[in-house]
Formats: sequence, C-alpha cells, structure tokens
Amino acid sequence: MRPFARARATQSLPVMRPALPLLLLLGACVAEPPPEAALPGEGQGGTIVADYGGGSAPVARYVRLPDGRAMPVEAPPAGAPPTAAPGAAGKPLQGGGEPAGEAAAPPRARAGRAIGTGSAFAVTANGLAVTNAHVVQGCAQVLDEQGRAVRVVATDRQRDLALIDAGRGFGSVVRFRPQAAVDLGETVLVFGFPYGQALGTGINVTNGIVTGLAGPGGDVSRFQMNAAVQPGNSGGPAVDDAGLLLGVAVGRLNDLAVLRATGSLPQGVNFAIRATEVERFLAEQNVRPARGAQGGTGARAVSATVAPAVFQVLCRG
Repeated sequence: MRPFARARATQSLPVMRPALPLLLLLGACVAEPPPEAALPGEGQGGTIVADYGGGSAPVARYVRLPDGRAMPVEAPPAGAPPTAAPGAAGKPLQGGGEPAGEAAAPPRARAGRAIGTGSAFAVTANGLAVTNAHVVQGCAQVLDEQGRAVRVVATDRQRDLALIDAGRGFGSVVRFRPQAAVDLGETVLVFGFPYGQALGTGINVTNGIVTGLAGPGGDVSRFQMNAAVQPGNSGGPAVDDAGLLLGVAVGRLNDLAVLRATGSLPQGVNFAIRATEVERFLAEQNVRPARGAQGGTGARAVSATVAPAVFQVLCRG
C-alpha cells in the first residue's frame, strides 16, 4: 500500500499540549517516526506537514504559517532534528506541496518488488487517467490490477497529481462539472481500491457529504468529507450525486495518533484535492476532460457509470 503524509496541527485545538500529531494517510501505513524537535514556525501557530514517498522517511516537510506562507524544511536522517532548508525559509508553495525539484525522490526498493498501490480514473476514452503523484512516485514500473503496463505522462508534486496513460480504451470516463465548485453539505461518493489487493481486485464505493471547504492548515486546494477513505484509495475520484468530479481522494487523519494526543477518535475526517486543481493540471498537459452528466443520479446510477472508469494502480520498485 502507498505511503502517506502526516500533518500535525498546533493551534486548532487550544486545550492540547504542545503539538498534536495528525497523520494524513495518503495510501499506506508505515511505522510512526520518532518524536520530533520543534520546526521553524511551529511556535507561531503553524501547521506541520510531512509528505511521504516510497519509504518510511519523509521526502518533504514544510510548516504552513497562519499568513499562508509555507516554510520548507529538510528531511533529516532518522533521529536527527529537522532543520530549515538553506535559503528556503518563507518560500510559498502551491497546494501544500514541495517546490518541484527541491525534494529528493524516495529510495527505490529492490527491482520488481511491490512497494505500493493506489487508485486512478480515466478522463479520456483513449486511456489518459488521473491519480496522485505520490502513488507513482519512486516506481520503476507502474501496472494496473491486470498487470498491464501504465505510462506516467506527467506529475505535479505540488498539487499531488499525476497524468498516466493506461494504454487501453475506456467505455466510460469520469466527467467534470460545467462550473467546478464544491458546496458544503453536498453528497459525495468515493471510488477506489482500499488496502490494495487485500480485499481482492473489486472496486469499492463509500458515500458521505462535504463537511469542510478547506484542507489541513486552511489549504483551499483541498476539501474535507466524511465519505470513508482508506490506504489504497489515494488517487480515486470523489464525485457528486450525478457522477461529476468533485475531487481526488488524497488522505485522512490517523485515528490512533489523534487518540493518543486528545483522548478522542476523529470521526470521518478525510480529504480530497479539488476538481479545479485537477482541471488546471490537465489544461497544462493539453487535456480537455468531458463535462456534464451522462447517466442518472443516486449512488446506484452513478456507480454504474463511474466504476468502469476507475482502476487500480500498482507500483513496483
């Protein structure tokens, strides 16, 4: 299963002691890192985020300050205190990610070894599809659930999006809204392959509502939902009750970390990358997705049209 990102809020819950480790699972479970020293900006109400690649070590860290700036910090060796990246303090980032080319890729595993799984969805009939960048990051080979080769066309690590080519046609694609927007309280359905192939190769769908219009640290490139997201759902589509894209599933809070820090379990705190970010990314790759509903409304009708466009992505080292 895929690696994950960990976010620790330091101000949103004032009754807590120094720092609350909130882990955003982006695709897989790894060992929790040792306690960390304070990072630049942590004492000023910043939100600490660590993005994980193909291993247990973070490949990029930053502190999002209350004024919206993001301060990148280096990923130190295990047990060493993190330090600010030279010359990078205060440099703004887009979409809560690291500046392109500034973070080292994660170490690749032994050739041919399975190192992660995620989900993807077709946006064109000829096989172009979208997933998370962290799903295909550090992979020597990317395959679908049938073992067919998948080509990585482009990645945007700042947005955490990737365009891939499945190398086959699709009879159904995930379509976009005529005007991309997300409304508080609207229905959301999430499609994907939680826990890799542990549950088989069949697709899974969960439902809920949009519960917040921003992600960790007030990141407006994300939104919050209570539709269940598990490791392996990364890169799957989150759609409305007409089957039109709201966003791309990207993470959730880690229950045990929050329980240890606050004494209570989080209830359905999951996140998706907004469809507007997906559209901008696709436009940069000269890809025009289809728009407008193509079937009925409701979970059953939407599942019949969306599920055939969603497939599993396997990462091999």
